[in-house]
Amino acid sequence: MLTKLLLTFFKIGLFTYGGGLAMLPLLQEQAIEYGWLTEEQFANMIAISQSTPGPIAINMATFVGYNQAGIIGAIISSIGVILPGFLIILIVTKFLSHFNENPVVKAIFVGLRAAVVGLIFTAVINIAMISIIDVDLFSQTNNILDLFDIRSVLLFISMLFAVIKYKKHPIYYIIFAGIIGVIIW
Repeated sequence: MLTKLLLTFFKIGLFTYGGGLAMLPLLQEQAIEYGWLTEEQFANMIAISQSTPGPIAINMATFVGYNQAGIIGAIISSIGVILPGFLIILIVTKFLSHFNENPVVKAIFVGLRAAVVGLIFTAVINIAMISIIDVDLFSQTNNILDLFDIRSVLLFISMLFAVIKYKKHPIYYIIFAGIIGVIIW
């Protein structure tokens, strides 16, 4: 189990450029494929990882590792997810200073940024499918109103409006949404 955790999180860390949000689609695929998390647990873990201190990737790796193999699993998973980035940064800093003005290198980074935006957008869509959209209920009733969890949609819209209008620290919105969730669910 420990080897599987290390190799899985090493692969996730190796093949995702752009941080924790960019790695969510790959992490979701692996966690569900290996039965480490259900889709609902994955969505909850994203919420918890975003609201606790530290990078989302480390938080999620630590949680999954702990769930699967206790404290040693948490440590192994965390090391697995950060080791590729650490090694890549060592290599890149060694050689990039010689090539940072090279047009090919600049073009590579433009492409990587576009890929990261796509990965983050994929993560947003996946989370929306879990937390806002209820395809199962819609397929049973064929009622368009059953496709969306109205409470979740209203909470999402109100939080989006508040974030855009008031620009407060995210912890305020997280706490407020958590309280509202407890009250209306």
